[in-house]
Amino acid sequence: MSDLLREGLEFLEEQRKLYMTESVTYRRGTATAEVLATLGKTRYEVDDEAGMKVGTHLVDFLITATDLVLAGTAVIPKLGDEIDYDGKTYSVLHIPGEGCWRWSDPHGNTYRIHTRYGS
Repeated sequence: MSDLLREGLEFLEEQRKLYMTESVTYRRGTATAEVLATLGKTRYEVDDEAGMKVGTHLVDFLITATDLVLAGTAVIPKLGDEIDYDGKTYSVLHIPGEGCWRWSDPHGNTYRIHTRYGS
């Protein structure tokens, strides 16, 4: 018996890559890769010294895990990596309790990489 939900998610991932992506440059040191990415955002909140919630939106890049290859090796996003998009450089950002990325799908096919604009 086939897994209809998995097949449906695979179809949607194919459609995302076909119709909802733009080319970005992923960089770690001097190694770079041109990959297709979908832009997203994550709401991030912290408590300040007075106990007030302070929030912002982070820019996320959704990239298929098998596409993220630097110098011939598949890599996992990490702090210090950068993504160039639309003439701007976004730095991979660590979110406490979540890290630099999380899976965007239940089958571990697509990274949701958290970034911030600037250094």
